[in-house]
Amino acid sequence: MPTMGLGVNYPWRHYGGDFGPTVWGTHHGVVTARDAIAHDFSAMAELGVDVVRWFLFADARGGLALDRRGWPTGFLPGTLDDLDCLLELAGDTGRRVVPVLFDHTLAFDAREAAGARVGGHGDWLADPDGQRRVLDTIVAPLAQRYGARGPQARLGAAIHAWDLLNEPDWIVRELHPAPEVTTPVPFDVLGRWVRDAVATIRRHDAGAVTIGNARLRFAHVWDAPAFDLDFLQAHVYYDPRHDLDVLDTPYAALRLTRRLVLGECSARGEAPDETRGRPALRVAELAAAATALGYAGAWPWSWRGVDGHGGLADGDRAALRAAHDRRRGLAPG
Repeated sequence: MPTMGLGVNYPWRHYGGDFGPTVWGTHHGVVTARDAIAHDFSAMAELGVDVVRWFLFADARGGLALDRRGWPTGFLPGTLDDLDCLLELAGDTGRRVVPVLFDHTLAFDAREAAGARVGGHGDWLADPDGQRRVLDTIVAPLAQRYGARGPQARLGAAIHAWDLLNEPDWIVRELHPAPEVTTPVPFDVLGRWVRDAVATIRRHDAGAVTIGNARLRFAHVWDAPAFDLDFLQAHVYYDPRHDLDVLDTPYAALRLTRRLVLGECSARGEAPDETRGRPALRVAELAAAATALGYAGAWPWSWRGVDGHGGLADGDRAALRAAHDRRRGLAPG
Protein backbone atom coordinates (compact mmCIF):
# COMPACT_ATOMS: atom_id res chain seq x y z
CA MET A 1 0.00 0.00 0.00
CA PRO A 2 1.55 3.35 -1.05
CA THR A 3 2.39 5.97 1.52
CA MET A 4 0.48 9.23 1.11
CA GLY A 5 2.50 12.36 0.58
CA LEU A 6 1.46 15.82 -0.56
CA GLY A 7 -0.51 15.45 -3.78
CA VAL A 8 -1.93 17.68 -6.51
CA ASN A 9 -4.00 17.31 -9.67
CA TYR A 10 -2.07 18.44 -12.73
CA PRO A 11 -4.43 17.20 -14.44
CA TRP A 12 -3.68 17.68 -18.16
CA ARG A 13 -2.14 20.02 -20.71
CA HIS A 14 -4.69 19.08 -23.38
CA TYR A 15 -7.75 17.22 -22.12
CA GLY A 16 -7.57 13.71 -23.55
CA GLY A 17 -4.73 14.75 -25.83
CA ASP A 18 -1.59 14.34 -23.74
CA PHE A 19 -0.98 10.76 -24.86
CA GLY A 20 -0.89 10.00 -28.56
CA PRO A 21 -2.77 11.53 -31.52
CA THR A 22 -6.34 12.79 -31.15
CA VAL A 23 -9.50 12.29 -33.21
CA TRP A 24 -8.63 15.57 -34.94
CA GLY A 25 -5.28 14.21 -36.14
CA THR A 26 -3.33 16.50 -33.82
CA HIS A 27 -0.56 15.45 -31.47
CA HIS A 28 0.36 17.73 -28.58
CA GLY A 29 1.46 14.95 -26.26
CA VAL A 30 3.88 14.88 -23.37
CA VAL A 31 6.93 14.42 -25.60
CA THR A 32 6.17 17.76 -27.27
CA ALA A 33 6.17 19.58 -23.92
CA ARG A 34 8.98 17.76 -22.16
CA ASP A 35 10.83 20.88 -20.96
CA ALA A 36 7.68 22.59 -19.67
CA ILE A 37 6.62 19.49 -17.74
CA ALA A 38 10.13 19.02 -16.34
CA HIS A 39 9.94 22.61 -15.09
CA ASP A 40 6.58 21.95 -13.43
CA PHE A 41 7.86 18.77 -11.78
CA SER A 42 10.91 20.62 -10.49
CA ALA A 43 8.64 23.29 -9.01
CA MET A 44 6.55 20.56 -7.40
CA ALA A 45 9.68 19.02 -5.93
CA GLU A 46 10.61 22.36 -4.35
CA LEU A 47 7.12 22.59 -2.90
CA GLY A 48 7.26 19.06 -1.53
CA VAL A 49 4.58 17.60 -3.80
CA ASP A 50 5.05 13.84 -3.97
CA VAL A 51 2.01 12.70 -5.97
CA VAL A 52 0.68 14.06 -9.28
CA ARG A 53 -2.73 12.95 -10.55
CA TRP A 54 -2.87 13.08 -14.37
CA PHE A 55 -5.64 12.07 -16.81
CA LEU A 56 -4.75 9.65 -19.61
CA PHE A 57 -7.51 8.88 -22.13
CA ALA A 58 -10.43 10.93 -20.73
CA ASP A 59 -13.37 10.40 -23.13
CA ALA A 60 -11.21 8.43 -25.64
CA ARG A 61 -10.63 11.44 -27.87
CA GLY A 62 -6.94 10.57 -28.10
CA GLY A 63 -4.37 7.83 -27.80
CA LEU A 64 -6.58 4.83 -28.59
CA ALA A 65 -7.18 2.97 -31.84
CA LEU A 66 -10.82 2.02 -32.50
CA ASP A 67 -12.37 -0.40 -34.96
CA ARG A 68 -15.35 0.34 -37.20
CA ARG A 69 -17.77 -0.47 -34.39
CA GLY A 70 -16.04 1.94 -32.04
CA TRP A 71 -14.42 -0.75 -29.88
CA PRO A 72 -10.84 -0.16 -28.65
CA THR A 73 -8.16 -2.23 -30.36
CA GLY A 74 -5.00 -0.83 -28.74
CA PHE A 75 -2.86 2.28 -28.67
CA LEU A 76 -2.16 4.68 -31.49
CA PRO A 77 1.49 5.26 -32.49
CA GLY A 78 3.17 7.60 -30.02
CA THR A 79 0.76 7.01 -27.14
CA LEU A 80 3.10 4.87 -25.07
CA ASP A 81 6.04 7.14 -25.93
CA ASP A 82 4.15 9.99 -24.26
CA LEU A 83 3.39 7.89 -21.19
CA ASP A 84 6.99 6.68 -20.99
CA CYS A 85 8.13 10.29 -21.14
CA LEU A 86 5.80 11.35 -18.33
CA LEU A 87 6.95 8.55 -16.05
CA GLU A 88 10.59 9.23 -16.85
CA LEU A 89 10.19 12.91 -15.97
CA ALA A 90 8.41 11.99 -12.75
CA GLY A 91 11.08 9.49 -11.77
CA ASP A 92 13.89 11.93 -12.52
CA THR A 93 12.45 14.38 -9.98
CA GLY A 94 11.26 11.81 -7.46
CA ARG A 95 7.57 12.46 -8.16
CA ARG A 96 4.97 9.68 -8.40
CA VAL A 97 2.06 9.72 -10.83
CA VAL A 98 -1.57 8.65 -10.45
CA PRO A 99 -2.58 7.94 -14.06
CA VAL A 100 -6.37 8.24 -14.45
CA LEU A 101 -7.37 5.82 -17.19
CA PHE A 102 -10.74 7.33 -18.09
CA ASP A 103 -13.00 10.23 -17.22
CA HIS A 104 -16.73 9.69 -16.66
CA THR A 105 -17.28 11.65 -19.89
CA LEU A 106 -16.31 8.45 -21.70
CA ALA A 107 -19.91 7.31 -21.14
CA PHE A 108 -21.61 10.64 -21.87
CA ASP A 109 -23.83 10.66 -24.92
CA ALA A 110 -21.78 11.13 -28.08
CA ARG A 111 -21.43 14.68 -29.31
CA GLU A 112 -19.65 16.55 -32.08
CA ALA A 113 -16.66 18.72 -31.22
CA ALA A 114 -14.86 20.60 -34.00
CA GLY A 115 -16.06 18.08 -36.55
CA ALA A 116 -15.17 14.92 -34.64
CA ARG A 117 -17.15 12.58 -32.39
CA VAL A 118 -16.26 12.47 -28.70
CA GLY A 119 -17.77 10.44 -25.88
CA GLY A 120 -20.49 7.92 -26.55
CA HIS A 121 -18.51 4.93 -25.27
CA GLY A 122 -20.74 3.83 -22.43
CA ASP A 123 -20.76 0.29 -23.80
CA TRP A 124 -17.06 0.00 -23.02
CA LEU A 125 -18.06 -0.13 -19.36
CA ALA A 126 -21.61 -1.54 -19.58
CA ASP A 127 -21.39 -4.30 -22.17
CA PRO A 128 -19.55 -7.55 -21.30
CA ASP A 129 -17.82 -7.57 -24.67
CA GLY A 130 -16.84 -3.93 -24.25
CA GLN A 131 -15.46 -4.57 -20.78
CA ARG A 132 -13.40 -7.47 -22.08
CA ARG A 133 -12.00 -5.40 -24.93
CA VAL A 134 -10.99 -2.56 -22.59
CA LEU A 135 -9.27 -5.05 -20.30
CA ASP A 136 -7.52 -6.91 -23.13
CA THR A 137 -6.45 -3.93 -25.25
CA ILE A 138 -5.82 -1.19 -22.68
CA VAL A 139 -5.62 -2.30 -19.04
CA ALA A 140 -3.66 -5.53 -19.49
CA PRO A 141 -1.05 -4.08 -21.91
CA LEU A 142 -0.40 -1.15 -19.57
CA ALA A 143 -0.14 -3.42 -16.54
CA GLN A 144 2.17 -5.79 -18.39
CA ARG A 145 4.38 -2.97 -19.73
CA TYR A 146 4.87 -1.18 -16.40
CA GLY A 147 4.47 -4.10 -14.01
CA ALA A 148 7.32 -5.54 -11.96
CA ARG A 149 8.28 -8.01 -14.69
CA GLY A 150 7.49 -5.78 -17.66
CA PRO A 151 9.80 -4.16 -20.21
CA GLN A 152 9.28 -0.73 -18.62
CA ALA A 153 9.26 -1.78 -14.97
CA ARG A 154 11.82 0.92 -14.20
CA LEU A 155 9.39 3.58 -15.39
CA GLY A 156 6.51 1.82 -13.67
CA ALA A 157 8.20 2.49 -10.34
CA ALA A 158 7.05 6.12 -10.75
CA ILE A 159 3.39 5.08 -10.64
CA HIS A 160 1.85 5.81 -7.25
CA ALA A 161 -1.46 4.12 -8.11
CA TRP A 162 -3.69 3.52 -11.12
CA ASP A 163 -6.97 5.47 -10.96
CA LEU A 164 -9.45 3.44 -13.03
CA LEU A 165 -12.18 6.01 -13.59
CA ASN A 166 -12.70 9.64 -12.62
CA GLU A 167 -16.01 10.30 -10.85
CA PRO A 168 -18.09 7.25 -11.74
CA ASP A 169 -20.94 8.75 -9.70
CA TRP A 170 -22.09 10.70 -12.76
CA ILE A 171 -22.67 7.61 -14.92
CA VAL A 172 -23.88 5.01 -12.39
CA ARG A 173 -27.64 4.46 -12.21
CA GLU A 174 -27.85 4.06 -8.43
CA LEU A 175 -25.56 6.99 -7.57
CA HIS A 176 -26.00 10.43 -9.20
CA PRO A 177 -26.10 10.08 -13.02
CA ALA A 178 -25.68 13.26 -15.04
CA PRO A 179 -28.23 14.39 -17.64
CA GLU A 180 -25.60 13.81 -20.35
CA VAL A 181 -26.01 10.05 -19.79
CA THR A 182 -29.13 8.66 -21.46
CA THR A 183 -28.48 5.12 -20.22
CA PRO A 184 -26.61 5.04 -16.88
CA VAL A 185 -24.51 1.98 -16.06
CA PRO A 186 -25.89 -0.27 -13.28
CA PHE A 187 -23.56 -0.32 -10.29
CA ASP A 188 -23.11 -4.09 -10.30
CA VAL A 189 -22.16 -4.00 -13.99
CA LEU A 190 -19.53 -1.30 -13.54
CA GLY A 191 -18.41 -3.07 -10.38
CA ARG A 192 -17.64 -6.19 -12.37
CA TRP A 193 -15.31 -4.21 -14.65
CA VAL A 194 -13.62 -2.58 -11.64
CA ARG A 195 -12.99 -5.99 -10.03
CA ASP A 196 -11.59 -7.40 -13.26
CA ALA A 197 -9.40 -4.34 -13.88
CA VAL A 198 -7.95 -4.53 -10.36
CA ALA A 199 -7.29 -8.25 -10.77
CA THR A 200 -5.53 -7.60 -14.08
CA ILE A 201 -3.23 -5.00 -12.53
CA ARG A 202 -2.55 -7.30 -9.57
CA ARG A 203 -1.72 -10.20 -11.89
CA HIS A 204 1.10 -8.18 -13.44
CA ASP A 205 2.27 -6.74 -10.11
CA ALA A 206 1.77 -3.28 -11.57
CA GLY A 207 1.11 -1.36 -8.38
CA ALA A 208 -1.72 0.07 -6.31
CA VAL A 209 -5.22 0.83 -7.58
CA THR A 210 -7.91 3.37 -6.67
CA ILE A 211 -11.00 4.93 -8.22
CA GLY A 212 -11.78 8.65 -8.33
CA ASN A 213 -15.17 8.60 -6.61
CA ALA A 214 -16.79 12.05 -6.52
CA ARG A 215 -19.14 12.26 -3.53
CA LEU A 216 -18.00 11.72 0.04
CA ARG A 217 -21.36 10.12 0.79
CA PHE A 218 -20.72 7.43 -1.82
CA ALA A 219 -17.21 6.49 -0.68
CA HIS A 220 -18.48 3.42 1.18
CA VAL A 221 -19.77 1.72 -1.97
CA TRP A 222 -16.18 1.22 -3.19
CA ASP A 223 -14.98 -0.11 0.16
CA ALA A 224 -16.37 -3.60 -0.48
CA PRO A 225 -13.67 -6.30 -0.16
CA ALA A 226 -14.49 -7.59 -3.64
CA PHE A 227 -13.08 -4.44 -5.26
CA ASP A 228 -9.71 -4.88 -3.52
CA LEU A 229 -8.81 -1.19 -3.92
CA ASP A 230 -5.72 0.04 -2.09
CA PHE A 231 -7.27 3.34 -1.05
CA LEU A 232 -10.47 5.28 -1.66
CA GLN A 233 -11.12 8.78 -2.93
CA ALA A 234 -13.76 11.44 -2.51
CA HIS A 235 -13.71 14.70 -4.45
CA VAL A 236 -14.72 17.43 -2.05
CA TYR A 237 -16.34 20.57 -3.44
CA TYR A 238 -18.61 22.13 -0.80
CA ASP A 239 -22.20 21.23 -1.76
CA PRO A 240 -24.32 20.68 1.35
CA ARG A 241 -27.46 19.96 -0.71
CA HIS A 242 -25.96 16.88 -2.30
CA ASP A 243 -23.03 15.73 -0.18
CA LEU A 244 -21.62 15.49 3.31
CA ASP A 245 -19.60 18.42 4.60
CA VAL A 246 -16.10 17.13 5.19
CA LEU A 247 -15.63 19.54 8.10
CA ASP A 248 -18.54 17.86 9.90
CA THR A 249 -17.54 14.33 8.89
CA PRO A 250 -14.46 12.84 10.56
CA TYR A 251 -12.98 9.95 8.64
CA ALA A 252 -13.84 7.59 11.51
CA ALA A 253 -17.54 8.45 11.16
CA LEU A 254 -17.57 6.87 7.68
CA ARG A 255 -16.61 3.46 9.15
CA LEU A 256 -14.43 2.55 6.18
CA THR A 257 -11.85 -0.22 6.08
CA ARG A 258 -9.53 1.62 3.68
CA ARG A 259 -7.81 4.97 3.84
CA LEU A 260 -9.61 7.83 2.12
CA VAL A 261 -7.88 10.61 0.20
CA LEU A 262 -9.71 13.77 -0.80
CA GLY A 263 -8.57 13.27 -4.37
CA GLU A 264 -9.81 16.69 -5.47
CA CYS A 265 -10.50 19.94 -3.64
CA SER A 266 -10.70 23.39 -5.12
CA ALA A 267 -7.40 25.25 -5.45
CA ARG A 268 -9.30 28.50 -4.92
CA GLY A 269 -10.54 27.29 -1.54
CA GLU A 270 -14.13 27.48 -0.35
CA ALA A 271 -16.38 30.51 0.02
CA PRO A 272 -18.09 31.17 3.35
CA ASP A 273 -21.59 29.84 3.99
CA GLU A 274 -23.02 32.36 6.46
CA THR A 275 -26.37 30.56 6.76
CA ARG A 276 -24.56 27.50 8.10
CA GLY A 277 -21.91 29.40 10.03
CA ARG A 278 -19.18 27.93 7.86
CA PRO A 279 -16.09 30.14 7.36
CA ALA A 280 -14.19 30.71 4.15
CA LEU A 281 -11.31 28.31 3.77
CA ARG A 282 -8.14 28.55 1.75
CA VAL A 283 -7.04 25.28 0.22
CA ALA A 284 -4.18 24.83 2.71
CA GLU A 285 -6.63 25.30 5.59
CA LEU A 286 -8.97 22.73 4.11
CA ALA A 287 -6.10 20.27 3.64
CA ALA A 288 -4.95 20.79 7.23
CA ALA A 289 -8.49 20.32 8.55
CA ALA A 290 -8.91 17.13 6.52
CA THR A 291 -5.69 15.68 7.91
CA ALA A 292 -6.76 16.57 11.45
CA LEU A 293 -10.05 14.75 10.81
CA GLY A 294 -8.22 11.58 9.84
CA TYR A 295 -8.20 11.75 6.05
CA ALA A 296 -5.07 10.58 4.26
CA GLY A 297 -4.58 13.79 2.30
CA ALA A 298 -6.23 16.45 0.15
CA TRP A 299 -5.09 17.03 -3.44
CA PRO A 300 -5.85 20.49 -4.86
CA TRP A 301 -7.53 20.85 -8.25
CA SER A 302 -5.45 21.99 -9.95
CA TRP A 303 -1.82 22.82 -10.54
CA ARG A 304 -2.40 24.30 -13.98
CA GLY A 305 -5.71 26.05 -13.43
CA VAL A 306 -7.58 24.21 -16.17
CA ASP A 307 -11.04 25.44 -15.13
CA GLY A 308 -12.91 27.79 -12.82
CA HIS A 309 -11.28 26.33 -9.71
CA GLY A 310 -8.08 28.08 -10.70
CA GLY A 311 -4.47 27.17 -10.13
CA LEU A 312 -2.48 27.17 -6.92
CA ALA A 313 -1.46 30.71 -6.00
CA ASP A 314 2.05 31.28 -4.65
CA GLY A 315 0.73 31.95 -1.15
CA ASP A 316 -1.28 28.72 -1.16
CA ARG A 317 1.72 26.76 -2.42
CA ALA A 318 3.83 28.06 0.45
CA ALA A 319 1.06 27.34 2.97
CA LEU A 320 0.63 23.79 1.71
CA ARG A 321 4.36 23.21 1.97
CA ALA A 322 4.47 24.61 5.52
CA ALA A 323 1.53 22.47 6.60
CA HIS A 324 3.11 19.39 5.03
CA ASP A 325 6.42 20.07 6.79
CA ARG A 326 4.64 20.47 10.11
CA ARG A 327 2.94 17.09 9.68
CA ARG A 328 6.35 15.53 9.00
CA GLY A 329 7.91 17.29 11.96
CA LEU A 330 10.23 19.40 9.80
CA ALA A 331 8.94 22.80 10.87
CA PRO A 332 7.58 24.36 14.03
CA GLY A 333 3.79 24.26 14.36
